[in-house]
Amino acid sequence: MKPVMVVVLVDALGWTLAGHDIAFAPRLAQRRPLATVLGFSSGALPTAFTGKLPREHGRWLMYRRAAQDSVFRGFGWLKLLPSRLRRSWRLTQWLTAQVARRGVRGYFNLYDVPRGELPEFDLPEREDIFAPGGLPVESLWDTLERRGVRWRGWNWRTSEQNARDEALAELARGELDVLFLYSATLDALLHHEGSNGSGVRANLAGWSSWFDVAAAAASRGGREAWLYLCSDHGMVDVAVTVDVMGRLEALPFRRGRDYVAFFDSTFARFWWRTPAARVAVRAALTAESHGRWLDADDLVRAGADFADQRYGEDLFLLEPGALMVPSFMGRTPVAAMHGYDPTHPDMAGVLASNRPLPAGVEHLADLRGFLEFELGALQAAGSPEAA
Repeated sequence: MKPVMVVVLVDALGWTLAGHDIAFAPRLAQRRPLATVLGFSSGALPTAFTGKLPREHGRWLMYRRAAQDSVFRGFGWLKLLPSRLRRSWRLTQWLTAQVARRGVRGYFNLYDVPRGELPEFDLPEREDIFAPGGLPVESLWDTLERRGVRWRGWNWRTSEQNARDEALAELARGELDVLFLYSATLDALLHHEGSNGSGVRANLAGWSSWFDVAAAAASRGGREAWLYLCSDHGMVDVAVTVDVMGRLEALPFRRGRDYVAFFDSTFARFWWRTPAARVAVRAALTAESHGRWLDADDLVRAGADFADQRYGEDLFLLEPGALMVPSFMGRTPVAAMHGYDPTHPDMAGVLASNRPLPAGVEHLADLRGFLEFELGALQAAGSPEAA
């Protein structure tokens, strides 16, 4: 039977969560941990799709410092609104629609970013990173188009259940050569429940059995299923919350006047307007025992050393298991988080398959090359000479 590649990327499926469990997805006997990048999916997914690090593909965190063409340009009037209106759900919906009308086709969320501070920032992900031409450098999707591969992909725009069902229907038809499914459902469940949550376990069980069903559907379509399961990062259960913003409010220097800052769930990022503010802020956060300042070598190792410092001039990173509350991502704690030092064991993703995994495929940046190697093998197996 001619093979068909079925690639499933489950966001936040960590190696320690399920990868080493032989009862999970037993059809995928070949498996190993997959090292991730520093940061969140906004940087990890482009690395998986391009085989390059953030400094090379340009994407790292969801928000960057504003350039002249920021999607939030002209939003300065928001700071004049009463605080109640700035926090309203209706305003958030309106702003989200306005940003989309400005051509943003990638994933974004306004979260709790102070509305009056939006013009200080920008969204790097303007295009659809799951489509050909959606990234500044060539991606796996460009390769599929260039080689004329018959393929279909599902991403966050489709519910997990619908994506599974539609993929099974395509497999039974037997007309496609590559199917790609991305789901962020497990990521959301982990944030809400933590690694031992009942919903998390149910989701894992669903994926575990789905690969058997997919293989059977492919067989009905006259195809042999080459199955691949991967993830962009793992997740760490939250053990402590840290009020970084509150610590800085005690200083005589003010955000917006003396410095610009963005507070992710695990990062505090700064751009300075006065040298004195930098000295004071650095000293204040150096005293925080649950985090540390990243130095130039840290950023080089992470592949996030941007010459224009678009993602921050100075960056403070919390230790694994610590959560910034409040932050621009939210005001209440969650049960688990990612975006920590990639060397922490719980941060590793997973790569599993019913196909051999070559030596050297150990990092998220290796995933594209591996899948394109497999694509070459699939095309060779489907050639007239192979038949």
